[in-house]
Amino acid sequence: MEMPWSDLLSELWRTGLLYVLAFVVFRLMGKRSVSHMAPFDIAVVIIIGEAVAIGIEETSKSIFIPVVSIVTLGLLQFVLTWVNIKWRGLEQVSQGVATVLVEKGKVKHKNLQREHLSQSDLMISLREQGIDRIEDVDTARLEPTGKVSVLPKSTAVPVTVGEIGLPGGETLVHYLDRKFEEMRRGGG
Repeated sequence: MEMPWSDLLSELWRTGLLYVLAFVVFRLMGKRSVSHMAPFDIAVVIIIGEAVAIGIEETSKSIFIPVVSIVTLGLLQFVLTWVNIKWRGLEQVSQGVATVLVEKGKVKHKNLQREHLSQSDLMISLREQGIDRIEDVDTARLEPTGKVSVLPKSTAVPVTVGEIGLPGGETLVHYLDRKFEEMRRGGG
C-alpha cells in the first residue's frame, strides 16, 4: 500500500514540529543530566516523550492536543523549578531530601533499608569515590538524585602539596630529591 505524498508531508511536518517543541521545552527545563535528575524530573521527561509519540502516531487527531500537552508540562516543570528555587521547603517536598547513610564511620542500617540499598551498593558508591573503608567516612548521604555524596574524615584525606607549604612552588618529588641530596652530603 502506497502512502500519498500529502500524508508523507503531513507526517514530516507533525514530527518536525513536535521534535522542535520537545527540544525547546527540554532546553528550557535546564541542563541537568539524567544522572542528576530527581525521579519526578525523569517522569516529566517520559510523559513529554509519550505526548510527542502520541502526536506522531495519531495522525487522525489534531496536532493541537499533543502541542498543548507538551507546552503545559514544560511550563509546569519550569514553574515548579522556579518555585523550588524561591522556597526551599517546597523543594524538599517536590524533590526529596538527602538521607544519611553513614555518620562518623558507622552505617545507618535503618536508612539503608528505607532507601532499598544494600551495604554492597553503599560500598560500590564509596569505592567509586576512592574510599575503601566505612571507618574513613565522616558522612555519606543518598541525595535526591540517587547519587551518594561522601565527606571523608579528615584523617582519611591525603595531604596535598599546597598543605605542606613547599618553598617556591616546588613539587613534592623535587623537594624530597633535594632533601635527600642534602642529607647525603651531610647538610641535613
